[in-house]
Amino acid sequence: PTFACIIGIQFRNLRKCDRFWYEGGNPLIRFTEAQLDEIRKVSLAKVTCDNCDQVSHIQRAMFDVPDPFLNPRVPCPALPSINLDLWKERVECSVGNVPIDIGQAKRISPCTMCTCTKEGPVCQSLKIDNCFHLAQTFSPESILKDHVCKVQCAFAFRAFPKVADEERHLGFS
Repeated sequence: PTFACIIGIQFRNLRKCDRFWYEGGNPLIRFTEAQLDEIRKVSLAKVTCDNCDQVSHIQRAMFDVPDPFLNPRVPCPALPSINLDLWKERVECSVGNVPIDIGQAKRISPCTMCTCTKEGPVCQSLKIDNCFHLAQTFSPESILKDHVCKVQCAFAFRAFPKVADEERHLGFS
């Protein structure tokens, strides 16, 4: 037990102090969450399949004894592979059908704003101060489709069933 404890502490310290450890917290050198998910789903069995010419079937847990129930041998293509598209440099993000250039922000709905970062789109709800001004800017259909708007402007829908501004109407009718 003492030696196992020493080894465990050593590996913990190596991981904690290695600034290039792939799960580190530094946002400038760490992998994104999507990239980490891809890394974690690949197994040593898949790496072996991809790099050996004669291996067509392998057990999922490569170092464990094959067992028809607990550790069955499976065809190599059945093992999950890594999606390398997540490592491509981004020039834009796409949220729904709205393209957003990297470093830019766009409203994707009346009450939701998205910013394109290197790690992907980051969306947040907007605080609406004036629901009637919102109704003049966006169509009633787009406001009613946006759940954030519905929550923030529910009082306006109830208090004033219809607010007319030329051809636009706000309300549930």
